[in-house]
Amino acid sequence: MLSCCLTSTPAVVAALSGSCPRVNLTKTVKSVKYVCKRSNKQLRWAVQSPARPVSTIPARPVEVLVHRTLSNQTRNTTFQIALQEFPEIAQGVTFEAAATFNVLQLSLYGLNTVKPEFFRVPFNQKSQYEEAVTTFEPFGATVTVSIWRAAGFPDSIDLGSGFSLVHTERVATTMASNTQVASAATMNVDLTLGKKIDVTAGSYLIVLGFEWKNLGVLTVRFWGQESGTNTAGGKGGDLTKNCSYVPTADAYPAGRAYAGLGIRSWNGQADSSIGFGTRFAPATAKVTACIVRGEWGNDIFNPGDLDMALLLRS
Repeated sequence: MLSCCLTSTPAVVAALSGSCPRVNLTKTVKSVKYVCKRSNKQLRWAVQSPARPVSTIPARPVEVLVHRTLSNQTRNTTFQIALQEFPEIAQGVTFEAAATFNVLQLSLYGLNTVKPEFFRVPFNQKSQYEEAVTTFEPFGATVTVSIWRAAGFPDSIDLGSGFSLVHTERVATTMASNTQVASAATMNVDLTLGKKIDVTAGSYLIVLGFEWKNLGVLTVRFWGQESGTNTAGGKGGDLTKNCSYVPTADAYPAGRAYAGLGIRSWNGQADSSIGFGTRFAPATAKVTACIVRGEWGNDIFNPGDLDMALLLRS
């Protein structure tokens, strides 16, 4: 009996009747392709089913977390990068075994924006033209990523002594609002390197030098952890500050965050000169429990670590 879906022409009847000589032999009749199949110990012609189309959906990148300095649970402060004053931040990391990575990620908390008047008024008036925000329009940035082999992490660093360069390149990225402003915020700044970096066990300093053309953005702030015991206020730790807090245990004693001491000449104009330095000192961040709005310079600052993740993406 013929299939209900086939037209009963003499050619089709002839094609389906009788046995066929060998398995997988094919023939075409009236644009219909038939294949020889075994059925109940006999070889019979059957309509060949069309091949399934090959999926064209691209494979998703595979990511492996190679190393991370902190975790969401240990974040308790933010470190600032200022385009016009201290555009470099570095993090010391220690690998217990050889590793390979090609992506660096950070968690952006927010940024400080300024109006043009900010650059023309005395220091004690600048706060009137500055605003801290966590939601903003995305903007592009270029980050010079430099990876240095380090002998250790002293209080004062000069890359010209005791450090050897492993890799450096300029990486384009996007600064965008984070999905959360809490300490559990995602790692939303992605720095994808142009090659895989192989490192042996030991200590390394990863330096990030930031540049961006949105001159209304004064500083960007990245999640991290402060873990010192300072009680005095001010960046120099020499001002009176009436605040008591419970010090945080260092979650990443294998490294520490550093701030670049190089100065950019920048006055809010697009043609300002840029000059990165080679010297670094321990970076400091505010003790959140002691922050008083409007008293930036009198807050308590402690050293700590930048939350940085190193991944291998393929």
